[in-house]
Amino acid sequence: MGHEKNIALGRLGVLGICLTAGFAVPFVNVLREFAPEQLMVFRGFLTALMTVVVMRKIPWRVDRNTYLIALVLPFATLGLFEGIRAWGAGPTIVILTATPFVTFALSPFLGRKISSASVVGLVLLLGGVAIARWGGEFQWAGFGWSVFATVMNGILYELFARSKAGRMETCFWFCIGMGTLGLVLSTHDSWAAAADPRLLIFLVGFAFVGGFLYSLANLLTFENLSTNEASVLAQGETPAVILGAALLLGEHLTPVQWLGVALALYGAWHLSRWLKKQDAEP
Repeated sequence: MGHEKNIALGRLGVLGICLTAGFAVPFVNVLREFAPEQLMVFRGFLTALMTVVVMRKIPWRVDRNTYLIALVLPFATLGLFEGIRAWGAGPTIVILTATPFVTFALSPFLGRKISSASVVGLVLLLGGVAIARWGGEFQWAGFGWSVFATVMNGILYELFARSKAGRMETCFWFCIGMGTLGLVLSTHDSWAAAADPRLLIFLVGFAFVGGFLYSLANLLTFENLSTNEASVLAQGETPAVILGAALLLGEHLTPVQWLGVALALYGAWHLSRWLKKQDAEP
């Protein structure tokens, strides 16, 4: 009964990832008055403040893996935001669909065997990503930032499962890391737009949905599902972000590109079946 409850909570977290990402990821380009690094400052520090309000304390001491999350997640966020700003939310999230590839690549180092079924899933996944970008505008900077975010994301997923801190404590620390890195990188940017009350409301909403709720959804997912299963199911945010980008930014995929997205998601599911078997083996 307890195991079934954990699975239900984990999949609730996956649903939360999809819904919050569909809104928040495209919003990086809605808020063009701010550089990506500035958005990291607002999202990081505002979300950290929200966690402190909920906890009514500052969690000074946590385990080593939580501190590592606080170091890795800011770079994953930087790659995501820079990729979105360079070539759009849709192309960036399509590349991030390949995050399970990083989990797959780490398998030999973590004692997981590689089977023919896993190779098939991987080929489908990467083939789908390639088709999803076929005919779309290619931009080296956007592609580079997206690949960087994908690698950081894969490492982050492994750390999520190893963190011993509670959801709020983990959320607080990686948001502090995100805000700090953003502040360091945005020293030469103008902050004049922050005086606009309308933009401030958008920023608070961006931090609440894309920072607070999105972070808690991820933590809920990785607490209750295996790292491998969670990393694959979390890619369900891809179609949600593409739809959000279409509604908010007017970005659209061709039918062939949508076929590529579907193939990539099927490849991720196929790969997850193998990863789940590996988790089940003694």
